[in-house]
Amino acid sequence: MYSDSKFNFMKKQQVSTYIIYMPLLCLFILAGLAGASVLTGCSSAGSDPSVKVGRLDHAFRDGWPLADGFIAPAKALFKVSGYGSLNDSTYTAYMSNPSVRIHETAVDSLWENTDRLESQLGTVKAHYARLFHDKSFPSVYAVISPFRQSVFTVDTFLYVGLNHYLGENYPPYGYFPDYLRVRKIPARVIPDIVETLLHRDFPYAPEGDYPTVLSRILYEGVLVEAVMQIGGVSEQTALGYDDRQMEWLNKNEHKLWGEIVGRKYLFSSDRQLASSLISPAPFTSVVGPEVPGMAGRFIGHRIIASLLDNRAVALSELLSPSFYESPTALAESKYK
Repeated sequence: MYSDSKFNFMKKQQVSTYIIYMPLLCLFILAGLAGASVLTGCSSAGSDPSVKVGRLDHAFRDGWPLADGFIAPAKALFKVSGYGSLNDSTYTAYMSNPSVRIHETAVDSLWENTDRLESQLGTVKAHYARLFHDKSFPSVYAVISPFRQSVFTVDTFLYVGLNHYLGENYPPYGYFPDYLRVRKIPARVIPDIVETLLHRDFPYAPEGDYPTVLSRILYEGVLVEAVMQIGGVSEQTALGYDDRQMEWLNKNEHKLWGEIVGRKYLFSSDRQLASSLISPAPFTSVVGPEVPGMAGRFIGHRIIASLLDNRAVALSELLSPSFYESPTALAESKYK
């Protein structure tokens, strides 16, 4: 997941890695993609209008020249992708990339249609507009992305790399470490989209030169709360933990908090320490090998939840540096 202007974008993955998976891919598709029914089944009708997901992946496959409605999003995609200006030669180069073509069959099977996703996005858009009146909602396009980013925004467009959501047992994901592979599931599409929008509109922007670890975990905690409210998902889903990890964190929350406080992490300005607490990893190494990764996000959200239990605060206020850099934010949360 990445957002807009600060794209340190898109190193193409080594395509040779994928080629060895072609035989396995065929078997995988014949066997059926796990969880496909979750996405292709009908969803209950809601009052919020759906958000159309443009199938740019299909438009690319239909051949050159692209249909008129897909030229603008394709140009924006190529602008940041390293392919250069959109023309017949760069289009051919993109479509010749094996890391695009290898996923076509799997994407077509699992994402035969995006009706349910469009319905969910309608609800997300309605919640986003209600909470953040001055923020625009992008046009959404599905792609097969040869890049590491699964969801990203460029200009007024949001791109969803459907090939990043084919299930943790999808054979070409075999080279990913377990802690990343388990997140490459359809259920993560909505949380990833919401968080990408939040990063676009409310980036972490500390005002001083030496932001504290506390400011970062508070910001991350607000992101988790916002994903829950806007995406309509549980804390566990927003955080991306499995049942075992969530159980451990619930049982050891106060011990974990004590370790973070006792080691004097909160008011450190070490950015690497902050990153170690909130970034995806097999475990949170700066606390202990038994602690699930991104434990700082879990603690951050528990602080925010405690604050909201005591008083109502708008998410837009919580996503501002005036909150997460406030010297009184932790005390006001009454978190212990």
